[in-house]
Amino acid sequence: MTWSKGSAVVISTDAQRSFIAALAQKLSFEIYITSGTRTPEAQARAMFTKIELGDDLLAIYKDDTFAQSIIDVYPNAQAAADIIQDYAAAGGGSSHLRGMGFDVRTKDKNEAQIAQMVAAVKEIGGNPLVEYTPPHLHVTIPASYAPKTGGSPSQAFLLVVPLLLGIWWSRS
Repeated sequence: MTWSKGSAVVISTDAQRSFIAALAQKLSFEIYITSGTRTPEAQARAMFTKIELGDDLLAIYKDDTFAQSIIDVYPNAQAAADIIQDYAAAGGGSSHLRGMGFDVRTKDKNEAQIAQMVAAVKEIGGNPLVEYTPPHLHVTIPASYAPKTGGSPSQAFLLVVPLLLGIWWSRS
């Protein structure tokens, strides 16, 4: 089938586009993407919306300390964004922040359609999480969909610096 997205939804990575297309092909109905890549500020707004709708961040997030820190600064959006930015820089946080996650609207789907989406996500290697506040299917894309690179810039730096130092040393 096909997929569409909200006008403000950012689908910024090849991994997102590729996984969403693969998911849509496995379904017999159209899906609507409600969230894609997020900035720390957008992630803070999403987490605050969950708080305002009565959801329990401690039940959703694996890291209770992180979730509690967001709860503690509510409604200070800038403080929450700063916490999220630091957490992401340390390797944690939502897959939305890394362009490896997206949300699919479920409020217009019946239980059988939601089950079909969950099964399809699992079949192509993703990690689905049905959430009810607001109603959506959060999908974490597997690392196999991430672009293959020759290593991170820091790894390249660690390889090049000793080489350059060796050349410099041999010329001295």
